[in-house]
Amino acid sequence: MLNFKGDMIMTKEQQPTLSEKDWPEMRKLKASNKSGWMYFEHLVKTIYKHLGEEKTCEILSDLMRDNARRLLVPGMKSFGITGNDAWAVASYFKLATGDVIGYKAELERVSPKKVIYRLFAPCLWFPKLDIPHTFCEAMGSFEKEAAKIINPKIKVTCNKLMTAGASCCEFVFEEEDS
Repeated sequence: MLNFKGDMIMTKEQQPTLSEKDWPEMRKLKASNKSGWMYFEHLVKTIYKHLGEEKTCEILSDLMRDNARRLLVPGMKSFGITGNDAWAVASYFKLATGDVIGYKAELERVSPKKVIYRLFAPCLWFPKLDIPHTFCEAMGSFEKEAAKIINPKIKVTCNKLMTAGASCCEFVFEEEDS
């Protein structure tokens, strides 16, 4: 439609919406989560294509350490985690990555000072497991930085990675004696 000056006049159209019946809140949340991780996966692979494995690992490590500094303490508070032992730190990851993000995750207390944290397939971040395992090791910088923030006596070791052929990803949180 044109006005008397010949300018285009936009008419208001019906906005598209999702049906609540077909798209309940939980479906929208799951779709949003999946989309976000698909974007992350593509971003990591694009960085790798342009900068190579070593630089990608450096960027991922830096990102994850910074994320730990920004997100850990507020996250622990919001989850009601008050301790600073290996169980408390590992609990943050079980809740944040398992219960919130959606990984199948579990904790196993091996001893009073040692906890194993496992993530099981499917990998939500890299479903095809088609990245170098060094990227996952670099992303483990979050866990290491988190332990350092909460209790510098806790050592974090990555024992298994799905991207390296293991059936699960496994991190050990162990409080060392002084």
